[in-house]
Amino acid sequence: MTLEYTNIFDAITEDKAEASELQTRSDLMIAIRDIIDANKWSQEVAAERMGLTQPRVSDLKSGRIEKFSIDKLMTCLYRVGFRFKPSYVDNKLTMTVESVAV
Repeated sequence: MTLEYTNIFDAITEDKAEASELQTRSDLMIAIRDIIDANKWSQEVAAERMGLTQPRVSDLKSGRIEKFSIDKLMTCLYRVGFRFKPSYVDNKLTMTVESVAV
């Protein structure tokens, strides 16, 4: 028997909404980690920029998904200069990312 999933989190929960939330949190954490790495920030610098402690940045970089809400991750992204802007036009939902001055 072969199991096939389009979302890895479907393997750990039968609740599709929960799996989607976990995937979104994971995606946001990866993006933030990539921003930290691209800027060559130490965990201390990243913590200062995002309003976190260094141990929390370590949790983020280590993928400890259970320690972060979508709200907290969105705030971290804003504090490093990005925000998501959803738009619904002609029965189509799109999402763009805007740079913000920080």
